[in-house]
Amino acid sequence: MNKKMLVACAATIAFALPGVASAGSNDMDVIVDGHAGTETRSLAVSVADLNLASTNGMRRADSRVTRAAKQVCGFVNGSILPVTEDYRTCFGQAMDGARSDLSTLAQRQS
Repeated sequence: MNKKMLVACAATIAFALPGVASAGSNDMDVIVDGHAGTETRSLAVSVADLNLASTNGMRRADSRVTRAAKQVCGFVNGSILPVTEDYRTCFGQAMDGARSDLSTLAQRQS
């Protein structure tokens, strides 16, 4: 490798590294945590593509969070039979935490 190629390679790496660091951390994710029994599950729900300052954007974000809360709490294939108190508690806590995070993100966008 000659000196010219080495300088070009170093410049490419210097420009690429900031992009790589920011691509790995998305601060527009809502983390949905579900605690059912002794098991804890988490999902990251991206809302980066939504305008959280709009009613429609918040409605779509809430829909994504609701689906994720059902998933982390054990709602499988459209139903959980019977719906247990453990599931209701898990779902309620998951929604409360996620909606709080969503509200914080919406305030940042306003």
